[in-house]
Formats: sequence, C-alpha cells, structure tokens
Amino acid sequence: MKKNNRSNCDKCRAKVSSPKKLKKVNEGYLCSKCIKKNRDKHREFLRRDILGIRKREDIVKEWAEKRKEREKEQERLRKIYGDAKPQIKSIKKGGAKISSLSIYITKNEKLVLYKKLVHDGLSSDEANERIKLLSSEMENVRKELKNEVKTQEEFNRRFKEEFAKLAGGLE
Repeated sequence: MKKNNRSNCDKCRAKVSSPKKLKKVNEGYLCSKCIKKNRDKHREFLRRDILGIRKREDIVKEWAEKRKEREKEQERLRKIYGDAKPQIKSIKKGGAKISSLSIYITKNEKLVLYKKLVHDGLSSDEANERIKLLSSEMENVRKELKNEVKTQEEFNRRFKEEFAKLAGGLE
C-alpha cells in the first residue's frame, strides 16, 4: 500500500500540517475548508435549483420591480386622466324583496293531496288534473300577492291561507 505523501490542497494550494488532514474527493485531495465550501455549494444548488426555494433577497428585488412598474402605470394613467379621484356611488336601498322560496306546492304536498283525492274516490288521472289546476291557481295567487303585499311574513301568511282555502275546496 502506498501512503499519501501530499501536504498541499489541490484546490486552494494551502499547506497542511499532516497528510491525514487531506481527504480524497473526485476533484483530488482537499483540505477541510475546501470540503466545507463544496458541501455548502451543493446544499445551495439543491435548495435553489432542485427544490426551487428562492432567496429572500431575490423576492424583495422582485417586489420592488413590481412596485416600480405599478407606479409607472399609475403615473401614465394620471397623465391621461388627470388627478380625478373615483367617486363611490351611493347604494340605493329598495324595499324588502319577496323571495319566491316555499311558495310553490312541493312534491310532498302534491303527494299528500294525491293520496287524499284518491282516498276520497277519484281516479288517478282526475287527481292529477285537480293537482295541476291547484298549482296553476296558486301561481296566479302568488302573482297577485306579490303586487299587493310588501313584507315577507305577511306574504307567507296570506299564501298559506289561500292554499288552505283552495286545498279545502278540492273535497
């Protein structure tokens, strides 16, 4: 076996006290300082190129460039339109809107009416016809109430009353 008789680092040419302090790497025999620099450089390569983690300095520079571009654009717009400030339009508050939720005959209500009409002795086709008539009449009632009534609570109450009258009149 040959002993390593080198006493200089191949990269930085620094003299080392003993050959044991040199380590063999692909690039040759390196001292501990050069090995540390290589490791740091490799870690930086992994962070920046492989993982895509950017330095804080780079991000701050990018923000500054974007800010300058925005200021240039605002300056250009000021030259075109002057220093006119945008005015906020006042919001008009209308009356309470009446929603169209829960004012139609639902499937469950139609099913209950159908069972009630069939139980009272009507055929299936006659029961379906009566339910269609009832739903069209309720549509007309809804349109009339929407024009007359201003609050949602009163609208719901009167709609239910009209529905009860029409449903009771089917018997």
